[in-house]
Amino acid sequence: MHIETVSIEFETDNKEKMLQSVAHHKEEMAEFDGFLGYEVWLKEGARKSTVMNVSRWASKEQFTVWMKQHRDFHREMKRTGGGGGSELVVTRQTGSYDMITI
Repeated sequence: MHIETVSIEFETDNKEKMLQSVAHHKEEMAEFDGFLGYEVWLKEGARKSTVMNVSRWASKEQFTVWMKQHRDFHREMKRTGGGGGSELVVTRQTGSYDMITI
């Protein structure tokens, strides 16, 4: 199993917009082969908050197929002035993990 994480810090005033943006990702991912699940964890602060998006995939290769389409979506949103939620991001950090048996 392959795990991807994205930690996004944003202004707390934009909480509802951010949650709508990450909810869209779950719908988008669910259509792809190899998608196993998606969770969003919220750490809410007075001025800044963080969402941690955790997606599970059967393989890294299957995640990569989805990620290519997702990047294309964001490029198109920026080109047409839609933003796609990226305008809400203060900081962003990603992680990539493979599950191992011990």
